Formats: sequence, C-alpha cells, structure tokens
Amino acid sequence: MPPSTVRPVRLGVLDESELVTHGLAGMLRPHVARLSVRPLRSSAGHVPDTTGLDVVLCDPFAGQDVQERLARLPALAPAKVLVYTWHDHPHRRRRALDAGADGFLAKDAPGQDLVAAIDGVLRGDRLSQPAGTAGEQDHDFPGLSQRESEVLVLIGRGLSNQEIAERLYVSVNSVKTYVRQVYAKTGVTRRTQAVAWAHEHGWTE
Repeated sequence: MPPSTVRPVRLGVLDESELVTHGLAGMLRPHVARLSVRPLRSSAGHVPDTTGLDVVLCDPFAGQDVQERLARLPALAPAKVLVYTWHDHPHRRRRALDAGADGFLAKDAPGQDLVAAIDGVLRGDRLSQPAGTAGEQDHDFPGLSQRESEVLVLIGRGLSNQEIAERLYVSVNSVKTYVRQVYAKTGVTRRTQAVAWAHEHGWTE
C-alpha cells in the first residue's frame, strides 16, 4: 500500500510552559503521523500569527488577565480554537464558547479524548463538555447572580469586604448582603470556607 499523502493536522500550543508542551508532544506521540505540534508565544498582548495552523490549544483561564485573553480568542482565526485547561467548570465552558472558542477540554482528559476533540473542532463541532459528562447535572454552578459571582471570585482572591466594595463601586453594606447570599447558595458559613469553595470549584479567575 502506498504511503498516505494526507498531511498531519498542524496543532499550535499557545503560551504553555516547555514542560507542558513536551508533555503534550509525548501524549500525542502515538498519533505523530496525524498530528504535528508547534509551540506559540504571544507578546505584549498580541496573538501570534496562526497562518498554516489548523487548531490552536490555549488556556485563557491561566493567570489574572482572563477577560483580555478571552477577548483575543477570535484573533486566532482562521485556526480552530480548542480551550485546553485545568480549570474545568461549566461556568468557564460557557465563557470560552461565548468568547469564540470552538471547543473546550480539561487537561486531565486522556490523549484519545484530546485527539477526538481536535477532530471534532475540525469537523465544525462545538465541544462544550469534557468527555464523560454528557447528561450530568451542573452541580458546581449554584445559581449565583452576576454580582454574586463577581463577589465570590473576589472572595476567592482574598479581598476584604472593603476592597470588594471599592473594586465593584458599591457600598460595604451591599457587599455584606452579597456575601450572605453567596454563603447561602454555596452552603458555607465562614469566609475561609468560601475561599476554599471558590478555589475548589474554579471561581478565582
């Protein structure tokens, strides 16, 4: 049988450490005939040139400038964008897809799931759930309002009520009300528990 003339899928890995990039290359080694991996670096808030790439893996939830990173996702076109992150949470999946990502996958997914996700976004599928979660309920999204969500994120970052009030341009009394509502909806009774809940469930971006 003559060798295949189909070229490998060209995969860009954006702003990951050398360790993660090498780990990805190792995980995808069984698929080396189908996938080639190239590290990418953004600089000064600008996305790299993705010309010639088919899919870009990126993690906009790593670091503090989450909203800015999400806003830059459309600039990675024409490559498909697959958000590949440790911060797997239904709230983040929604944010990533709303920002223009073509798919979302948790970094603890096995290699075959990553390959399947890459194939999926190339077919035009929008992948909003990690493997194995179809039909599962969203237990980690406690029905918080937008303002309550903001307060929970800032609690998770360790801000005081006064600092939260200054950040959100509301009164301290309003913050205290939001904090009580957050406690009730997340099932905690103390601030240390709220901080732990925020970190455990990914509400610190």
